[in-house]
Amino acid sequence: MTRGPMLLRLGVLAAVAVVIVALAVVLAGPDDEDSPGGGADRPAAAETSALRGIPQSGISLGSPDAPVTMVEFADLQCPFCAEYHRNVFPELLDRFVRTGRLRLELRLLRFIGEDSDRLARAAAAAAAQDRMWQLVGLAYQRQGAENSGYASDAFINDLAADAGLAGVDAGAPAERLIREGEQAARAAGIESTPSFLIGPTGGALAHFQPSDLTPGAFVPRIQEELRR
Repeated sequence: MTRGPMLLRLGVLAAVAVVIVALAVVLAGPDDEDSPGGGADRPAAAETSALRGIPQSGISLGSPDAPVTMVEFADLQCPFCAEYHRNVFPELLDRFVRTGRLRLELRLLRFIGEDSDRLARAAAAAAAQDRMWQLVGLAYQRQGAENSGYASDAFINDLAADAGLAGVDAGAPAERLIREGEQAARAAGIESTPSFLIGPTGGALAHFQPSDLTPGAFVPRIQEELRR
């Protein structure tokens, strides 16, 4: 005698719960107002927001008046370059770049394969809009297997959109910028990635090859340069 009314009451309660959850989702709105996807891609938002407030011009990041400059040579397909970006770059960014003591430059190489070329061109195009470092960070975050063809048009278009670019013109100007980096690598005797040059801003830079890709291998050398 009580089974029917009880089931009816449970059904009503379930329906009310569904309505409440739906209203909560609607009222909550976007999780991250800085993200075009409304918080759907929190890693992308975190990657780009980490650079907020730091001067950026072409391939350089940080104050042009910083006393020390470090140049990185990287292939965006290189897993060791991605390791450096994950493990070392954030500490250098907060400790030295944001405080105006270190200026970074990124020279793009493409020795691994076709995906390297496509990614380098996209990053060089982003440099023309002073958004290269945003795109590079996202490229490392989403890095695929070497020479797997993962750097498709759709992949690069998504990188560009999430990096805040107004389109990607990876034509002749981008090619010139990449060739400048390749020429600089040859002049410095760079044969692997990531490789680095470091020294006084505007002065002679010396080849710096850290013992490993940890902050502990970079911080003492940067501090040494700052004491000069």
